[in-house]
Amino acid sequence: MNRVQASHSSTRPKSGMSITSISVVIPAYNDETTIGRLVADVDCLLQELCTDYEIVCINDGSKDNTLAVLQEKEKQIRNMRVIDHPVNQGYGRTIRELYLCGTKDLVFSLPGDYQFAPKELLAMAHGLKDHDFVIGHRVNRNDPPRRKMQSHIYNMMLRIFYGITFKDVNSIKLFRREILNYFPLESQTPFVDAELCIRTHKAGFSVVELPIEHLPRLSEGASGGKFSVITETFGDLIGMAKRIR
Repeated sequence: MNRVQASHSSTRPKSGMSITSISVVIPAYNDETTIGRLVADVDCLLQELCTDYEIVCINDGSKDNTLAVLQEKEKQIRNMRVIDHPVNQGYGRTIRELYLCGTKDLVFSLPGDYQFAPKELLAMAHGLKDHDFVIGHRVNRNDPPRRKMQSHIYNMMLRIFYGITFKDVNSIKLFRREILNYFPLESQTPFVDAELCIRTHKAGFSVVELPIEHLPRLSEGASGGKFSVITETFGDLIGMAKRIR
């Protein structure tokens, strides 16, 4: 057993673990039509689950009224914090910042486009009874065929380069924040999601994928399908293989 495995083994979640302290982190880009409802629904859900929670949103240089919607919600929700990127930094940098800025015991990620309902937190929380890190597996993915093909190739390459069998590393995640104390997150591209899953697995933590619902896109949303983003992401996938052991 390596040092990381030995040091974290005594803090594994116990059976029946409940959500008592959680950061919900939300990247938003051109999501003015969905972000307000998403944040409101998250807040309603968390009020029923626990008292120690925060909602952290980053507006990543949106060209629509996403920032204005978030700032209005921030006035209404006392446990909400809004960070603004005046210039778009891209999904990779944004989600990495969100993962690292959470202050509660658990971290739960949701995109601002409402393709995942906040209630999926309840389904994924069951995984924390026996595991440290939960990935939501989109069984019936509501994306165009081209995006699904890109994802299939991407996950196949992850298996080849890293030997992992996860099917949906770019989906939503629920995990214990202390996991981030055991390794760095280096990637500034969307590969950071895969990097987080891979490093967590290789550090000896238990990772599980659970089926969740994936909803149709209702907003313009992020630019993950752009050629420049794809090439940067695949560049990290290949380039970081020697550094992640």
